[in-house]
Amino acid sequence: MITNEKQYRSTRIIADRMRASLASADYSHLHPIFAAAQRSAIESQVAELEGDLSEYDQIKSGQVTRFEAEGLGDLPGILIRARIARGMSQKDLADFLGIKEQQIQRYEADKYRAASLERLIEVASALGVEVRQTGEFVGADTPIDYSAFPITEMAKRGWFEDFAGTPAQARKSAGTLIPTFLRHSQTRQSQMALHRRTVRAKGQVHEVAISAWEARVTYLADRNPPPCPFDRAHITGDWVKRLSNLSIDPMGPSKTSTVLRDVGIALVIEPQLPGTLLDGAALKTPNGVCTIALTLRHNRLDNFWFTLMHELGHIVLHVSTDKLASIFDDTESPATSEVEQEADIFAQEALLSNDHWHSCLSRFSRTEKSVLSDAARFGIHPSIIAGRIRRESRDYTILNNLVGTGEPRKQFGLT
Repeated sequence: MITNEKQYRSTRIIADRMRASLASADYSHLHPIFAAAQRSAIESQVAELEGDLSEYDQIKSGQVTRFEAEGLGDLPGILIRARIARGMSQKDLADFLGIKEQQIQRYEADKYRAASLERLIEVASALGVEVRQTGEFVGADTPIDYSAFPITEMAKRGWFEDFAGTPAQARKSAGTLIPTFLRHSQTRQSQMALHRRTVRAKGQVHEVAISAWEARVTYLADRNPPPCPFDRAHITGDWVKRLSNLSIDPMGPSKTSTVLRDVGIALVIEPQLPGTLLDGAALKTPNGVCTIALTLRHNRLDNFWFTLMHELGHIVLHVSTDKLASIFDDTESPATSEVEQEADIFAQEALLSNDHWHSCLSRFSRTEKSVLSDAARFGIHPSIIAGRIRRESRDYTILNNLVGTGEPRKQFGLT
């Protein structure tokens, strides 16, 4: 069973090599019976590898969302598959539990034979997997218990006010710390489970971790609200153009907070929690503050500006109109809903209109010189054009020098 991306890549290479070897093999020197046996053995190995690769692809893409086990012995495999389906790496799960990545690697390599029952329960809880009397294991739709929250990471970030203990002590006090944390953000479990939320993501979504992140963002936005309520009338074409032109300012990202606050939008920068492949979110807090939250997961200017405009589109089109209360985005995932397609179009038009995009020579030449020329012509940062070329061509190996790697987090004081 493939458990991580490194194993996946290695398995793919081996399968390709074996398939190529099979196609070019010369068995003329062997007796037909032995030749057939040797070919059959290699074909069997290739089929087994392809089966492992296909299973990993299906689980990771979210095609597999239900996991069933006939007995306790199947639990290790269920846990590994659930982790992959959640979009969590082995490091993400380790961070969630407050242990080293190598320990998770050892657990999974050994099919959790060395793990205690307490640890198995802790892992299952972290992955939102519940054990039923029928022996069936399925992803839970709502938080199972307070220990399912990423308590270790939350404690490390200082999210629990007036708590000075260790992460291990925080996990033991989850029943007290989590309700208090949610109460401070005016978030209740029932609200987390039932309010109008949509998540754009690949694979299964770790709802509990997203709820924790949402509560933190809500708390920060309500603690420092904009000086005025949001009014859609302020978001004119000229205002959006001025915001996109801010991209050419060397300190443009850090200045966006003031520009957004002036029209009633709070900007919150909060890195994503383990297991949540989020780039950003748009939401309205219980106090009515329209909020854009960014994780800066991809520490590049092209991603910063696209995600910012994408979430602004959600605020204007969906959140402020009360169509949805909160929207969470992994902008690399396909835009399968009308809501996400509308936000994508809003972002693209805000940064570079379709007419301007079709007049860009860099669309075809894909050279740094042509990107710089087009960017200067339209008064935007080169990363915006370079990022769009990379997205539409699905080639993230080109124009690396123009996408502003490392800049956003530095401007917001993050390492």
